[in-house]
Amino acid sequence: MVTNMRLSELLNKAGMQVIDGTGDSDPEILDICYDSRKVVSGSLYVSIPGTRLDGDSYIKDAISRGAVAVISENPQTDLPVRFVQSTNLRNALGRLGASLWEINIQDLFFVGITGTNGKTTTAHLFEQMLRQKYSADRTWMFGTVDFHLGEKRLPADHTTPEALDIFRYIGKSQCRPEGLVMEVSSHSLALDRVGGMLYDMAVWTNLTQDHLDFHHDMVSYYQAKKRLFTKYLKPDGIAVINIDDPWGERLRNELTNTKCVTYGRNEAAQIRIFSWKCDWDGCRVDIEEDGKVFSFSSSLRGYFNVYNMAAMIAGARGMGCSAEQIQKAFDCVDTVPGRMDRVDLEALFSVVVDYAHTPDALENILKTARPLTGGRLICVFGCGGDRDKAKRPIMGRIVSENCDEAIVTSDNPRTEKPQAIIDQILDGIPLDFPHTVFADRRQAIMQALSMAREGDCVVIAGKGHEDYQEIDGVKHHFNDKEVVMELLAHGEKK
Repeated sequence: MVTNMRLSELLNKAGMQVIDGTGDSDPEILDICYDSRKVVSGSLYVSIPGTRLDGDSYIKDAISRGAVAVISENPQTDLPVRFVQSTNLRNALGRLGASLWEINIQDLFFVGITGTNGKTTTAHLFEQMLRQKYSADRTWMFGTVDFHLGEKRLPADHTTPEALDIFRYIGKSQCRPEGLVMEVSSHSLALDRVGGMLYDMAVWTNLTQDHLDFHHDMVSYYQAKKRLFTKYLKPDGIAVINIDDPWGERLRNELTNTKCVTYGRNEAAQIRIFSWKCDWDGCRVDIEEDGKVFSFSSSLRGYFNVYNMAAMIAGARGMGCSAEQIQKAFDCVDTVPGRMDRVDLEALFSVVVDYAHTPDALENILKTARPLTGGRLICVFGCGGDRDKAKRPIMGRIVSENCDEAIVTSDNPRTEKPQAIIDQILDGIPLDFPHTVFADRRQAIMQALSMAREGDCVVIAGKGHEDYQEIDGVKHHFNDKEVVMELLAHGEKK
């Protein structure tokens, strides 16, 4: 569906405040771009201010590629196209997109999920729940692993895309969604990348240490995520909150004028986790609601998935869904790529690949694997470069407290030296704890497989579904699960 609109009409529909401008033309706008490299003929180029790269530096490039109008927060002179100066363009970007593609967000049911851990799995569960309410082709999902536009799959370039990009997908689709679920990162909330979106349901999973390189402290991290509930929730929207999480309990207490559905083991939870059982075959959870107990099962592994299941149950109840619809949604989710992903192999030991890259997530996966492991628990892990450095020794300590042996390696070192990252991890591992170091991740995995014996479990943590390793700013193809299968096929085991 192609939509075009005169610039004056577009600015008016988006509620833009025009401060100044140059040129008298009123061009027809065919697209909106904030990345000059993606500009096509007929585009409005929106110059977004940035901390490292500023959009104003690329105005001339955008015009050379076909931009017929430019909007910036700063005055510009001598531009050969129509120029408009306005304010808070980051927040306005989504409104511009919704206006151009004539999207009324009141006509769509939006679910936003935020939290340190559990967002991806919970999003997959909500996707299946929305499919019970709508249909497969009318239900979309945007997540860390990939984007689901109905039955169409696209690779994810960000956990949370710009609102403008989401509206472009919707506007140009021949089959517009009715329900949409997405992971909403703290970065996207802090930077207003979801500006222009409003959610019918906002879900809080938990808050544990991560991204402190960006947010600096936990309170700032919390305040960023809280914006989903205070700025981006529709007036009649529902907040779904894990009140076992201290930050979630704080959030519930602060949302005095918002309809909330709470979940957790806490006696005060409306959806109370009454009991559960988890093994290699999956999880069963009993939920108490209004004095009645309902049982649900899922093939998802790990007791932390009990909370992900409870989040979806709470949200589904908020939507008025039945227990039968909830169980059907669980039945449709077998595994989530890179989340407690047990490698199917012919060996006497087990191998699990997981995305766990935060202290809390790493502890959860190891504590889940421990009671399911008859032999030794071996963990291959590292930490990402150019990210929160404070968590590195913490993750080293967690592995030493929950495993029998550690193999410390590289994650995505990015622009940092791998050995420098490893040294900081080693600060948290006691010298007498069995551990080895292989900066090369493939060699680290090879070592773990070669030492694994009958009954052992090897947990490879940190990258999960990712199919690359970023070294010196360059992404090289690398997938933990693929490497395991390749090495085992070549006999790298006892």
